[in-house]
Amino acid sequence: MRSVTKDRQRFIAHGLVERDGAFLVLRRRDGRYFGGQWDIPGGTVEAGETPAVAAARECLEETGLRATVGPKLSHFQNRDTEGGDLTFNTVTFRLHLVDEDTEVRLSPEEHDDYRWMQPTNPDGLPLVWHVGRTLGVLTLHQQR
Repeated sequence: MRSVTKDRQRFIAHGLVERDGAFLVLRRRDGRYFGGQWDIPGGTVEAGETPAVAAARECLEETGLRATVGPKLSHFQNRDTEGGDLTFNTVTFRLHLVDEDTEVRLSPEEHDDYRWMQPTNPDGLPLVWHVGRTLGVLTLHQQR
């Protein structure tokens, strides 16, 4: 699978899934990029995909949850952390579960635990950077 690049841009799509006021977070398996940190379903946008379609696909692949795509919540850009001539675009969408009663089934190659976390992260979970920033953006919008 080739990832989408244009003008040295790479798009990563994520989905924020909410159930009963809590958000689904996944612990990234140790030994992987951001290992031990808590993330939300997501991954590389594949050739021919839109970021919205990729967010729903990644959610299904990583959790077994079918979802429809809601509004875009955040879009962050950052340079390649390994020094390459590449800009990453991390886009997060609100995802709405098709079936609220479906149980989470993790992709064991990528994640080893999950939780339904309150938006304020009261347990102080170590979140991947974009998750914390997206929750901050969401909180600002809710306070307005």
